[in-house]
Amino acid sequence: MQPSYETAGGRAYVFGCGCRRAAVDAGLVERLARDRVEAESVDLVTGVPPERLRLVFEGLFVQVRVGGSPDELEFVWRV
Repeated sequence: MQPSYETAGGRAYVFGCGCRRAAVDAGLVERLARDRVEAESVDLVTGVPPERLRLVFEGLFVQVRVGGSPDELEFVWRV
């Protein structure tokens, strides 16, 4: 999923399925995803600029699911 841009100019993930009414801050989700990857191996994200993290995440995760709150993430890893 690509982040959308809110009217205030911030990046956010918007859920078109209707499962979540409020947009989720893209920076928060991406920081938490990076933290999770670093917990497995810091080498996977060392030196990777923020605009290239998407490629790293696509290679590692099938999905990142947002739970009841934006910091409640579930990672579905590629095997």
